[in-house]
Amino acid sequence: MYDSTQTRASRNQQTYRSLSRSSQDTTQSVFNFKAAPWYVRAMPFSIYTGAGKPRDRIAQTIEVGKSFDVIDLGITFGRSSLRPDSTLFLEGRVTMDVANYGIFANEMTIGAGRQFDKQGSLLLELTYSIIAQVAPRFGIGLTTGYYDFSSETTDASKTFYGVYLRYGLTRTDSGGLLNIGHRRPVRIGRAGRGHGRGR
Repeated sequence: MYDSTQTRASRNQQTYRSLSRSSQDTTQSVFNFKAAPWYVRAMPFSIYTGAGKPRDRIAQTIEVGKSFDVIDLGITFGRSSLRPDSTLFLEGRVTMDVANYGIFANEMTIGAGRQFDKQGSLLLELTYSIIAQVAPRFGIGLTTGYYDFSSETTDASKTFYGVYLRYGLTRTDSGGLLNIGHRRPVRIGRAGRGHGRGR
């Protein structure tokens, strides 16, 4: 039996809230690196805007890291062009899930690292992405952003557009990870122990 004083709309609203919101107070949460799940993100193709030969305009990356609810912390290895000479780089990246709608999510990434060229250039990154969760652990997305390369004698800023893939736990509409440490949703409209059944 359910509480007859509640309207259907009220019960549906409470059910939605219990499903879409975690019971965990995120302001008190602690990063547990050991328990956090792994993810892999790869960008097999991205291209810089502006003039130039294809091998100078195409960049590729692969990232491995751990997920903490709406935040991914990872290490990225990539190359800033397809040329064989000194285009490799290593970068630390922080990605945050900032909005969700159905299977779609909007992500923002900030990164910093080093390019292994003669100057040892500093690499800075700011990226915005839209990703679709097309399978339980697999997503595909579109991304656009900026790479800034700088050293004592050189400075370059490049805008790029690309396609990327992500393998990791699925996120809910609120951005939290499924199947990791969340309590089961409380059933709405059932009072008392034993879900309201008589003894």
